[in-house]
Amino acid sequence: MSRILGIELRRSGALLAGTATAVIGVAGLYVLALTGQTGLWDQQWNLLAVFQRIMLVVLWPLALAAGAWQAGRDRRSRIEELLGTTPAPGWRRLRPSALATALCLTTGYLLVLVAGAVKVATTAGYPGSGWQAVTAVGVLALVAAGLLGLGLGRLLPYAYTPAVLGAGSLACLLAAIEATKLDDATKPGWALLLPYFTSTISEFQAVGGAASAGQAWWLGGLAVGGLVLYLATNRLVRTLAVAPPALGLLLAAPMLTVTAFPVDAAAVAEVCTTDGGPRVCVTAAHSRKLPMLVAPARQALRLLAKLPNAPTSVHEAVPVPTRPQPASEAWLDADNLSSAGGPAELTARILAGAGTPLCLRNEDSDYLAVLRARAVTAAWLYGSHPVPGPALAPAEQALRDTMWKAFIAQPEAEQQRRVAAVRAAGLDCGDQAAALGIGAGR
Repeated sequence: MSRILGIELRRSGALLAGTATAVIGVAGLYVLALTGQTGLWDQQWNLLAVFQRIMLVVLWPLALAAGAWQAGRDRRSRIEELLGTTPAPGWRRLRPSALATALCLTTGYLLVLVAGAVKVATTAGYPGSGWQAVTAVGVLALVAAGLLGLGLGRLLPYAYTPAVLGAGSLACLLAAIEATKLDDATKPGWALLLPYFTSTISEFQAVGGAASAGQAWWLGGLAVGGLVLYLATNRLVRTLAVAPPALGLLLAAPMLTVTAFPVDAAAVAEVCTTDGGPRVCVTAAHSRKLPMLVAPARQALRLLAKLPNAPTSVHEAVPVPTRPQPASEAWLDADNLSSAGGPAELTARILAGAGTPLCLRNEDSDYLAVLRARAVTAAWLYGSHPVPGPALAPAEQALRDTMWKAFIAQPEAEQQRRVAAVRAAGLDCGDQAAALGIGAGR
């Protein structure tokens, strides 16, 4: 069997399909480096596994077309009738081709994981939970496409079948992206039946075990159905090929109502300093960034000490509802932790809103007004205006300069009262722009 498989690997299109999977997948990962967007997948093993699944929107039609092309090899070579006269059962002759296709597609998919792992290993702290299952289901999805392509290619042995299957499935999958947009992305419902994920997740989320198990049932049934369709030698057995996908769909149905991307409790758990100084904490997902945060965070605490009831520790605030902010803590948005340009800018971002994260109460909140109030607050605490950070548009900077001048024209005690009011508003997700009282219409 191993000798036959080796011949199959050398002479069939399976090896080419696996190679194309690896090349396109690796290119899909690293092309984001050109625009600095590798953060979509290189911060955590979970993110890498999910991003690979997103790329199946392209890789799945490729595998489907490759399987159909492979199935038509005997017909293209005009040896179909000759092979039909051999005494060996047809399924035995076709089995190595199916095995080679599955093996090559699996290897190609895993090579993409290995290529991404090179970068993830240098940046990830907490690996995330469940990524192994996500990867395994991705492999199963790709193998299912290859086997289904083999089955459909043998059922419809025409020259145009691979092209129609590849282009048609790609068009359908792209259309499904738009059709499956939901208000609650954590509960995608029937979109979980697609071979790919329609969106990525944050480093604070995981793919639920129930979702992965349901997808495995469905895609496994699809793979078995494609294999039966390919190996079948009579019409009755081919008709029975619909049974495995139907059973898989039945077993997968409960996953359609679950929360597919729950908050990962281990990812949002805090990791804190233990050196005896003021506590500085980050989430486990960003544990590698704790050393770079310590000095800027403690500098921010020294500057915040001029406020009454000043905070005594700094904590990363995650973008999920966990707990109310205590008055004794200064919080830093997780996005700011990742995007700050240096220690001085990181200190300034902690001081924005006097140590409170950005919070908009409803869709009618004046987003820019809140940002301006937080910037003025940061400048007052930092001791200079503007604070370190990216350059703004001239018109926006001029507006903030005007607000700053109006604010420092107030008596010192009134300035302190207003900054404290901004912090109090931020602790309760109130209107920080109104609390500052400086700006257009105030």
